[in-house]
Amino acid sequence: MFKLAVDEILLLHMGNIVKFILDTRGAHFSSCADIDKWVLYVTRNGVKKLTLRISNLNTYTLPPSIFKCSTLTDLELTNCVFKPPSSFLGFPNLISLDLQRTTFVPTTSFCVIKAPLLEDLSLNMCHGSQYLNIISPGLKSLYVRDSYYHLVLNCFMNCKDLRVFKLDFYKVADEKSTLEKLLISLPALEVLHLDSYFLELLSADVVPNGLPFTLNFLRHLSLCVAFDHLGQTSYALQLIKNSPNLRKLVIWVDATDDDAKAVLKYLDSPSCLERPLNKLEHVSINIYESAKAELCFVKQLLSRTPSLLRMRISQKTDIDVDIALELMRFPRASPRAELSYFPYQD
Repeated sequence: MFKLAVDEILLLHMGNIVKFILDTRGAHFSSCADIDKWVLYVTRNGVKKLTLRISNLNTYTLPPSIFKCSTLTDLELTNCVFKPPSSFLGFPNLISLDLQRTTFVPTTSFCVIKAPLLEDLSLNMCHGSQYLNIISPGLKSLYVRDSYYHLVLNCFMNCKDLRVFKLDFYKVADEKSTLEKLLISLPALEVLHLDSYFLELLSADVVPNGLPFTLNFLRHLSLCVAFDHLGQTSYALQLIKNSPNLRKLVIWVDATDDDAKAVLKYLDSPSCLERPLNKLEHVSINIYESAKAELCFVKQLLSRTPSLLRMRISQKTDIDVDIALELMRFPRASPRAELSYFPYQD
Protein backbone atom coordinates (compact mmCIF):
# COMPACT_ATOMS: atom_id res chain seq x y z
CA MET A 1 0.00 0.00 0.00
CA PHE A 2 2.80 2.43 0.90
CA LYS A 3 4.58 1.82 -2.42
CA LEU A 4 1.39 2.24 -4.43
CA ALA A 5 0.53 5.48 -2.61
CA VAL A 6 3.93 7.06 -3.32
CA ASP A 7 3.86 5.87 -6.94
CA GLU A 8 0.43 7.41 -7.46
CA ILE A 9 1.41 10.73 -5.85
CA LEU A 10 4.46 11.07 -8.10
CA LEU A 11 2.55 9.91 -11.18
CA LEU A 12 -0.14 12.57 -10.70
CA HIS A 13 2.31 15.38 -10.00
CA MET A 14 2.93 17.86 -12.79
CA GLY A 15 5.96 20.14 -13.12
CA ASN A 16 9.01 20.63 -10.91
CA ILE A 17 9.14 19.27 -7.37
CA VAL A 18 10.12 21.86 -4.77
CA LYS A 19 9.96 19.61 -1.69
CA PHE A 20 9.91 15.82 -1.24
CA ILE A 21 9.68 14.12 2.17
CA LEU A 22 9.90 10.34 2.42
CA ASP A 23 9.44 8.79 5.88
CA THR A 24 9.47 4.98 6.02
CA ARG A 25 9.88 4.68 9.80
CA GLY A 26 6.27 3.66 10.47
CA ALA A 27 5.49 2.00 7.15
CA HIS A 28 7.40 -1.32 7.51
CA PHE A 29 8.85 -0.61 4.09
CA SER A 30 12.37 -1.66 3.11
CA SER A 31 12.56 -1.73 -0.67
CA CYS A 32 15.72 0.20 -1.55
CA ALA A 33 15.00 -0.27 -5.25
CA ASP A 34 11.73 1.65 -4.93
CA ILE A 35 13.39 4.43 -2.94
CA ASP A 36 16.09 4.66 -5.62
CA LYS A 37 13.36 5.03 -8.23
CA TRP A 38 11.56 7.79 -6.30
CA VAL A 39 14.78 9.68 -5.58
CA LEU A 40 15.77 9.47 -9.24
CA TYR A 41 12.36 10.87 -10.22
CA VAL A 42 12.45 13.86 -7.87
CA THR A 43 16.09 14.72 -8.61
CA ARG A 44 15.27 14.76 -12.32
CA ASN A 45 12.43 17.17 -11.58
CA GLY A 46 14.50 19.89 -9.92
CA VAL A 47 13.85 19.01 -6.26
CA LYS A 48 15.17 21.67 -3.88
CA LYS A 49 14.25 20.32 -0.44
CA LEU A 50 14.76 16.58 0.04
CA THR A 51 14.13 14.63 3.25
CA LEU A 52 14.76 10.88 3.60
CA ARG A 53 13.88 9.38 6.98
CA ILE A 54 14.62 5.68 6.78
CA SER A 55 13.39 3.11 9.32
CA ASN A 56 15.73 2.08 12.13
CA LEU A 57 15.37 -1.51 10.94
CA ASN A 58 17.64 -0.90 7.97
CA THR A 59 19.91 1.66 6.35
CA TYR A 60 19.75 3.11 2.88
CA THR A 61 22.77 3.75 0.66
CA LEU A 62 22.25 6.98 -1.23
CA PRO A 63 22.01 6.48 -5.00
CA PRO A 64 24.22 8.34 -7.51
CA SER A 65 21.28 10.53 -8.54
CA ILE A 66 21.47 12.49 -5.26
CA PHE A 67 25.13 13.37 -5.79
CA LYS A 68 24.33 14.65 -9.29
CA CYS A 69 21.45 16.86 -8.13
CA SER A 70 22.65 20.47 -8.36
CA THR A 71 19.26 22.00 -7.44
CA LEU A 72 19.30 20.84 -3.80
CA THR A 73 19.11 23.64 -1.22
CA ASP A 74 17.99 21.59 1.81
CA LEU A 75 18.96 17.97 2.50
CA GLU A 76 17.89 15.95 5.55
CA LEU A 77 18.94 12.31 5.92
CA THR A 78 18.21 9.72 8.63
CA ASN A 79 19.69 6.19 8.66
CA CYS A 80 21.47 6.62 5.35
CA VAL A 81 24.90 5.65 4.04
CA PHE A 82 26.72 8.61 2.48
CA LYS A 83 29.17 7.18 -0.06
CA PRO A 84 29.75 9.69 -2.86
CA PRO A 85 31.21 8.56 -6.18
CA SER A 86 34.72 9.68 -7.11
CA SER A 87 33.17 12.10 -9.62
CA PHE A 88 31.20 13.93 -6.89
CA LEU A 89 31.78 17.70 -7.15
CA GLY A 90 29.67 18.74 -4.17
CA PHE A 91 26.33 20.50 -3.74
CA PRO A 92 26.68 23.96 -5.35
CA ASN A 93 23.36 25.34 -4.06
CA LEU A 94 22.99 23.53 -0.73
CA ILE A 95 22.08 25.84 2.17
CA SER A 96 21.02 23.40 4.91
CA LEU A 97 22.38 19.89 5.65
CA ASP A 98 20.87 17.81 8.49
CA LEU A 99 22.34 14.32 8.94
CA GLN A 100 21.07 11.93 11.61
CA ARG A 101 22.49 8.44 12.17
CA THR A 102 24.24 8.76 8.83
CA THR A 103 27.34 6.70 8.01
CA PHE A 104 30.12 8.29 5.97
CA VAL A 105 32.08 5.98 3.66
CA PRO A 106 34.99 7.70 1.89
CA THR A 107 35.80 7.04 -1.74
CA THR A 108 39.46 7.86 -1.04
CA SER A 109 40.95 8.90 2.31
CA PHE A 110 38.22 11.47 3.07
CA CYS A 111 34.57 12.02 2.32
CA VAL A 112 34.76 15.53 0.86
CA ILE A 113 31.60 17.64 0.59
CA LYS A 114 32.00 20.95 -1.21
CA ALA A 115 29.08 23.21 -0.36
CA PRO A 116 30.06 26.86 -0.94
CA LEU A 117 26.59 28.21 0.00
CA LEU A 118 26.04 25.98 3.05
CA GLU A 119 24.84 27.94 6.10
CA ASP A 120 23.43 25.30 8.49
CA LEU A 121 25.06 21.95 9.30
CA SER A 122 23.78 19.43 11.85
CA LEU A 123 25.42 16.06 12.57
CA ASN A 124 23.51 13.87 15.01
CA MET A 125 24.76 10.40 16.04
CA CYS A 126 26.71 9.90 12.81
CA HIS A 127 29.26 7.16 12.11
CA GLY A 128 32.51 7.61 10.22
CA SER A 129 32.73 11.33 10.93
CA GLN A 130 36.52 11.01 11.10
CA TYR A 131 36.43 10.78 7.30
CA LEU A 132 34.29 13.88 6.88
CA ASN A 133 35.76 17.00 5.31
CA ILE A 134 33.21 19.72 4.61
CA ILE A 135 34.31 22.75 2.58
CA SER A 136 31.78 25.44 3.47
CA PRO A 137 33.37 28.87 4.07
CA GLY A 138 29.97 30.56 4.49
CA LEU A 139 28.77 28.27 7.30
CA LYS A 140 26.72 30.11 9.94
CA SER A 141 25.49 27.30 12.22
CA LEU A 142 27.23 24.06 13.26
CA TYR A 143 25.73 21.49 15.63
CA VAL A 144 27.41 18.15 16.37
CA ARG A 145 25.94 15.64 18.81
CA ASP A 146 27.13 12.17 19.84
CA SER A 147 29.72 11.55 17.17
CA TYR A 148 30.76 7.90 17.44
CA TYR A 149 34.15 8.51 15.88
CA HIS A 150 36.72 11.26 16.03
CA LEU A 151 35.52 14.39 14.27
CA VAL A 152 38.29 16.53 12.80
CA LEU A 153 37.50 20.19 13.45
CA ASN A 154 40.23 21.66 11.26
CA CYS A 155 37.93 21.84 8.25
CA PHE A 156 35.89 24.52 10.06
CA MET A 157 38.84 26.87 10.70
CA ASN A 158 37.93 29.05 7.71
CA CYS A 159 34.27 29.46 8.65
CA LYS A 160 34.65 33.13 9.61
CA ASP A 161 30.88 33.75 9.46
CA LEU A 162 29.96 31.03 11.97
CA ARG A 163 27.38 32.42 14.40
CA VAL A 164 26.12 29.30 16.20
CA PHE A 165 28.54 26.59 17.39
CA LYS A 166 27.29 23.63 19.46
CA LEU A 167 29.38 20.61 20.37
CA ASP A 168 27.76 17.90 22.45
CA PHE A 169 29.67 14.64 22.11
CA TYR A 170 32.48 12.61 23.64
CA LYS A 171 35.13 11.99 21.00
CA VAL A 172 37.31 14.44 19.15
CA ALA A 173 40.57 13.91 17.31
CA ASP A 174 41.94 17.33 18.16
CA GLU A 175 43.86 18.60 21.16
CA LYS A 176 43.28 21.63 23.36
CA SER A 177 45.35 23.89 21.10
CA THR A 178 43.22 23.03 18.06
CA LEU A 179 39.98 23.71 19.90
CA GLU A 180 41.24 27.07 21.14
CA LYS A 181 42.48 27.96 17.65
CA LEU A 182 39.03 27.17 16.33
CA LEU A 183 37.38 29.47 18.88
CA ILE A 184 39.92 32.18 18.05
CA SER A 185 39.11 31.78 14.35
CA LEU A 186 35.38 32.48 14.89
CA PRO A 187 35.19 36.27 15.32
CA ALA A 188 31.44 36.48 14.62
CA LEU A 189 30.35 33.77 17.11
CA GLU A 190 27.08 34.65 18.87
CA VAL A 191 25.90 31.31 20.34
CA LEU A 192 28.21 28.70 21.91
CA HIS A 193 27.41 25.38 23.58
CA LEU A 194 30.07 23.06 25.00
CA ASP A 195 29.57 19.93 27.06
CA SER A 196 31.67 18.96 30.08
CA TYR A 197 33.99 16.79 27.97
CA PHE A 198 35.18 19.84 26.08
CA LEU A 199 35.58 21.93 29.22
CA GLU A 200 37.72 19.14 30.67
CA LEU A 201 39.80 18.95 27.51
CA LEU A 202 40.24 22.72 27.24
CA SER A 203 41.19 23.18 30.88
CA ALA A 204 43.64 20.25 30.98
CA ASP A 205 42.56 19.96 34.64
CA VAL A 206 44.31 23.20 35.67
CA VAL A 207 43.06 26.65 36.63
CA PRO A 208 43.78 28.98 33.68
CA ASN A 209 45.17 32.46 34.37
CA GLY A 210 43.26 33.71 31.34
CA LEU A 211 42.17 32.70 27.88
CA PRO A 212 44.01 33.53 24.63
CA PHE A 213 40.80 34.82 23.06
CA THR A 214 37.83 37.08 23.73
CA LEU A 215 34.34 36.30 22.42
CA ASN A 216 33.26 39.87 21.76
CA PHE A 217 30.06 39.07 19.89
CA LEU A 218 28.89 36.14 22.02
CA ARG A 219 25.32 36.67 23.25
CA HIS A 220 24.29 33.19 24.37
CA LEU A 221 26.55 30.74 26.22
CA SER A 222 25.45 27.23 27.22
CA LEU A 223 27.75 24.92 29.19
CA CYS A 224 27.61 21.49 30.85
CA VAL A 225 29.77 21.68 33.98
CA ALA A 226 30.82 19.17 36.62
CA PHE A 227 31.31 21.43 39.65
CA ASP A 228 33.47 18.88 41.43
CA HIS A 229 36.11 19.33 38.68
CA LEU A 230 38.22 22.41 39.31
CA GLY A 231 39.45 22.62 35.72
CA GLN A 232 35.93 22.57 34.27
CA THR A 233 34.60 25.09 36.78
CA SER A 234 37.45 27.56 36.29
CA TYR A 235 37.39 27.30 32.48
CA ALA A 236 33.62 27.85 32.46
CA LEU A 237 34.08 31.05 34.45
CA GLN A 238 36.89 32.18 32.15
CA LEU A 239 34.58 31.74 29.17
CA ILE A 240 31.91 33.79 30.94
CA LYS A 241 34.37 36.55 31.84
CA ASN A 242 35.80 36.63 28.31
CA SER A 243 32.36 37.23 26.79
CA PRO A 244 31.85 40.95 27.54
CA ASN A 245 28.54 41.20 25.66
CA LEU A 246 26.96 38.03 27.03
CA ARG A 247 23.19 38.39 27.49
CA LYS A 248 22.05 34.83 28.22
CA LEU A 249 23.79 32.07 30.18
CA VAL A 250 22.59 28.46 30.50
CA ILE A 251 24.37 26.02 32.82
CA TRP A 252 23.66 22.28 32.93
CA VAL A 253 25.21 20.71 36.01
CA ASP A 254 26.52 17.15 36.00
CA ALA A 255 26.50 15.16 39.24
CA THR A 256 28.57 17.10 41.78
CA ASP A 257 30.45 15.83 44.82
CA ASP A 258 29.33 17.87 47.83
CA ASP A 259 32.89 17.71 49.19
CA ALA A 260 34.55 19.59 46.31
CA LYS A 261 36.90 21.58 48.56
CA ALA A 262 39.21 22.84 45.82
CA VAL A 263 36.26 24.14 43.79
CA LEU A 264 34.70 25.84 46.83
CA LYS A 265 38.00 27.53 47.63
CA TYR A 266 38.29 28.78 44.06
CA LEU A 267 34.69 30.06 43.95
CA ASP A 268 35.27 31.97 47.19
CA SER A 269 38.46 33.61 45.92
CA PRO A 270 38.49 37.25 44.67
CA SER A 271 39.85 36.15 41.28
CA CYS A 272 36.80 34.01 40.58
CA LEU A 273 34.70 36.91 39.26
CA GLU A 274 36.68 40.05 39.84
CA ARG A 275 34.70 42.17 37.35
CA PRO A 276 30.93 42.59 37.03
CA LEU A 277 29.10 40.98 34.13
CA ASN A 278 27.45 44.18 32.97
CA LYS A 279 25.44 42.84 30.02
CA LEU A 280 24.15 39.54 31.42
CA GLU A 281 20.35 39.65 31.73
CA HIS A 282 19.06 36.06 31.76
CA VAL A 283 20.51 33.04 33.56
CA SER A 284 19.18 29.48 33.62
CA ILE A 285 20.88 26.92 35.87
CA ASN A 286 19.84 23.27 35.93
CA ILE A 287 21.41 22.02 39.14
CA TYR A 288 21.79 18.43 40.25
CA GLU A 289 21.13 18.33 43.97
CA SER A 290 22.05 21.76 45.38
CA ALA A 291 25.62 20.86 46.29
CA LYS A 292 27.68 23.55 48.00
CA ALA A 293 29.73 24.32 44.89
CA GLU A 294 26.59 24.80 42.80
CA LEU A 295 25.09 27.20 45.35
CA CYS A 296 28.37 29.09 45.63
CA PHE A 297 28.39 29.54 41.85
CA VAL A 298 24.83 30.92 41.98
CA LYS A 299 25.83 33.30 44.76
CA GLN A 300 28.78 34.62 42.75
CA LEU A 301 26.63 35.26 39.68
CA LEU A 302 23.92 37.08 41.63
CA SER A 303 26.51 39.37 43.21
CA ARG A 304 28.23 40.22 39.89
CA THR A 305 25.34 40.79 37.46
CA PRO A 306 24.00 44.36 37.82
CA SER A 307 21.84 44.04 34.68
CA LEU A 308 20.27 40.69 35.61
CA LEU A 309 16.54 40.49 34.95
CA ARG A 310 15.81 36.86 35.69
CA MET A 311 17.55 33.78 37.07
CA ARG A 312 15.78 30.43 36.76
CA ILE A 313 17.10 27.55 38.87
CA SER A 314 15.72 24.07 38.28
CA GLN A 315 16.67 21.03 40.35
CA LYS A 316 16.61 17.38 39.34
CA THR A 317 15.76 16.23 42.85
CA ASP A 318 12.86 17.39 45.01
CA ILE A 319 12.65 21.04 46.02
CA ASP A 320 14.31 21.78 49.37
CA VAL A 321 12.69 24.57 51.40
CA ASP A 322 15.95 25.34 53.22
CA ILE A 323 17.76 25.69 49.88
CA ALA A 324 15.00 27.99 48.63
CA LEU A 325 15.39 30.23 51.68
CA GLU A 326 19.17 30.28 51.26
CA LEU A 327 18.83 31.29 47.61
CA MET A 328 16.47 34.12 48.48
CA ARG A 329 18.97 35.49 51.02
CA PHE A 330 21.82 35.72 48.51
CA PRO A 331 22.71 39.39 47.80
CA ARG A 332 21.86 40.62 44.31
CA ALA A 333 23.72 43.25 42.33
CA SER A 334 20.59 43.93 40.30
CA PRO A 335 17.55 45.41 42.07
CA ARG A 336 15.35 44.15 39.21
CA ALA A 337 16.49 40.52 39.31
CA GLU A 338 13.76 37.89 39.66
CA LEU A 339 14.80 34.53 41.10
CA SER A 340 12.73 31.37 40.56
CA TYR A 341 13.45 27.89 41.93
CA PHE A 342 11.48 24.86 40.77
CA PRO A 343 11.81 21.12 39.98
CA TYR A 344 13.37 20.19 36.66
CA GLN A 345 10.97 19.29 33.87
CA ASP A 346 11.95 17.49 30.65
